[in-house]
Amino acid sequence: MGNLKGEKRWYLCAFLLPFAAGALICIQNGVYPFGENCILHIDMYHQYEPFFTELMDKLKHGGSLMYSFRIGLGSDFVSLISYYLASPFNILLIFCPSSYVIEFMTLLILGKIGLCGMTFAAYLRGHFGEWKAETVVFGAFYALSGYMAAYSWNIMWLDAVVLAPLVVLGLERLVKEGRCRMYCICLALAVLSNFYIAFMLCLFLVMYFAVYCAEEGTGIKDRMKSFGRFALYSLLAGGMGAVLILPEAIILSYSGSSGISIPKTVEWYFDLFSMLARHCVNVASYTGRDHWPNLYCGAAIFLFLAFYFGSRGIPRRTKIIRAVWIVFFWLSFSNNILDFLWHGLHFPDSLPGRQVFLYVFLLLSMAYEGVVRQESGSLLVFPAGVLGTAALLAAAAYTLDGGQVTQNDILLTGGFAALYAIVLFLRRIGHRDIRGFMRYTFLALAVCELFVNFSATGLGTTSRTGYTKNWASVKALLDEVRAKDDTPFYRIEELERLTKNDAAIYGYPSSTIFSSMMNIGVSRFYRYQGMEGGKNFYSYSGATPLSSAMLSVKYLIGHNPHEESPFRKLVAQDGMNYIYENQYTLPLGFMMDADFEARWNVVSGAPINNLNRLAALLGADEQMLQKLDGVTEVKEEITKITVKEDGYLYGTYTDTSVTNLTVKNGERARKFTKCDHGYILDLGWCKAGDVVEITNTSNVKNFAVQVYRLSRSAVEQAYAKLNENTFTVEQFKDTRIRGRVKVDTPGNLVISVPMEAGWHVFVDGKETEAGMFLESMMKIPLISGEHEIELRYRTPGLIAGAGISTFCLLVFAGICVVQKKRRGQK
Repeated sequence: MGNLKGEKRWYLCAFLLPFAAGALICIQNGVYPFGENCILHIDMYHQYEPFFTELMDKLKHGGSLMYSFRIGLGSDFVSLISYYLASPFNILLIFCPSSYVIEFMTLLILGKIGLCGMTFAAYLRGHFGEWKAETVVFGAFYALSGYMAAYSWNIMWLDAVVLAPLVVLGLERLVKEGRCRMYCICLALAVLSNFYIAFMLCLFLVMYFAVYCAEEGTGIKDRMKSFGRFALYSLLAGGMGAVLILPEAIILSYSGSSGISIPKTVEWYFDLFSMLARHCVNVASYTGRDHWPNLYCGAAIFLFLAFYFGSRGIPRRTKIIRAVWIVFFWLSFSNNILDFLWHGLHFPDSLPGRQVFLYVFLLLSMAYEGVVRQESGSLLVFPAGVLGTAALLAAAAYTLDGGQVTQNDILLTGGFAALYAIVLFLRRIGHRDIRGFMRYTFLALAVCELFVNFSATGLGTTSRTGYTKNWASVKALLDEVRAKDDTPFYRIEELERLTKNDAAIYGYPSSTIFSSMMNIGVSRFYRYQGMEGGKNFYSYSGATPLSSAMLSVKYLIGHNPHEESPFRKLVAQDGMNYIYENQYTLPLGFMMDADFEARWNVVSGAPINNLNRLAALLGADEQMLQKLDGVTEVKEEITKITVKEDGYLYGTYTDTSVTNLTVKNGERARKFTKCDHGYILDLGWCKAGDVVEITNTSNVKNFAVQVYRLSRSAVEQAYAKLNENTFTVEQFKDTRIRGRVKVDTPGNLVISVPMEAGWHVFVDGKETEAGMFLESMMKIPLISGEHEIELRYRTPGLIAGAGISTFCLLVFAGICVVQKKRRGQK
């Protein structure tokens, strides 16, 4: 019992050390409730907070976990869970107050940082057979590494990082003792929590299995048995994750990440010393597209490795194998082919070196062994380690600009490394009292270094007040609008948005999304019409009244009271936010001629022509967007438009180096972000004599804008044609939509929902095969007459995946029962 209590204390210390460091840094940075900041960063800001909010709402209020209309035009939610939200900890959202999702995620991050320290310490204890104070500290090196400093905000990856040490420990037990439970269960949990990072872990496990067998020096027969167990339990673990993997794979096939494009030439990103310089203390975390990995895992890591390679207690064969493995990782960070393979046969779109945590695991496990075995090595390892570290720092200083490392970073690293060398040397040669004192000095120095580095490079903050300031206002105004409008379905959009997933925060159906699971066909459809679209996002920005109507967008949320026009009217306000109703809105579906797509013949990169041709095909007798010449004047960063007659104006531009724009017309001011995506600018309703100023904040000189006037009569004629035969929704749920449509002329009922495998269409009670309108939205062929339409959704691959997972789980459970009986008999 006493030993068990001692074990628990060690585990608790290993958890609390990195957790407390993270918590203190949050307090230091004024994170709420200790200030007005929060640690929302990159995707945590734009994706996780909205997606967590949507999951919480579904868990609390019983919404469908299969589909959501609050994420884009509609998104499969099982695959979104699989990619972003599959952590078992997320079930605790049930107990989270709706306005504290940010704090829930903050605690999750801190908790997972603590768990990383605990699981790596558990690996060291299991591998080396005992607890030491150094075990806890090296656990903290893993938990507070440069990888965690750069990516701790990426909550969906952290479960696999937490589980990796336990999976490796389980693999060792599987090979040496035939014990399968830890390996199979932990690997299955890693696969379920995030298949993408688990893929990298699986690659690592294949290499680790080969390395471990080679190091153990077992015979061929034993290796074959070990391989059989390894293959069996790896397949069972992967199979247990099929319930989420299959749906994710199917939905991902519709995304911008589908397909594999193997690089045809070999490329090297950077030189060795520039890359290794990123081991230095205080090096800024890198998340851009230039491939720099975040390698920090201790200032004295190469000194510790010198202890490892200088130890007489470690076999030479093991040292050689580990050295080759380290070099392989170095090549992986710099070589495009290996980078491509590590990242799931794709190149990462920013956030490079996503496998670095495995490299850190390898280095720290070797460094720990070197430190605890240093007394078995020669004293010559000290000068060798010091000279090696000094040589690396000198090379880093020579390539100073290469790895984004500053001179101060090099000096700070050298200072810490020198202190470690002195302290450990005195510990090695001193008498008992000196050795004890130096040991605790070493531990204190390590904790100090970790806190200094993580404080400077991890847990970046932003204003919580700025992020949440509109929440109460917008939700109250939406409640006011819903109280007056009982239409079963319509979409809502924003003129200026916080994120592309605001709809999940506020709880309304939208037409905007930022997600890796996004349907790329919809993004292309948006771009044909001059709207914002990319590889993993599409947005309402750039919409005209006609494209807005086709997306069933009825209301717009704005931040100023000057957005009224003949095309929209103000229906709710509170002085902080304003909600406008579009005058031209279509239901969820509308009829189009069977050959409309062929006649429209959209051309990529020609949105104005596409829109004018769309209106003409729908019966407009004049151009919907009429070009205005001689109305602009460009001077420095400001483009001025002199309005000659009343009208609603739009603008296009060819210079996409500009990121942000501000459009001002009298009291009306509106900001446009992500202008480098090249969407149409909504310049608003202008009166004769107005002077519209477009200011770019990117310091781009002579930013030219081509101005167009919107023809109201063309919009009305095109809208009237689409509004002749529409789909009247009678019942609306996320996974079941029912309604009627009267068809005068045979054609296609176009539904503004992405067409994906999970949708099943029933026309007059009979299942009908639906098609894709312009490779994006759903279209249903219909003959003349009145029809009852029902749409049902079931996540594709879910049942098959659940069957595979259940089978694998039963097989694993059966094996465990049989093994237990055999042990009992013995």
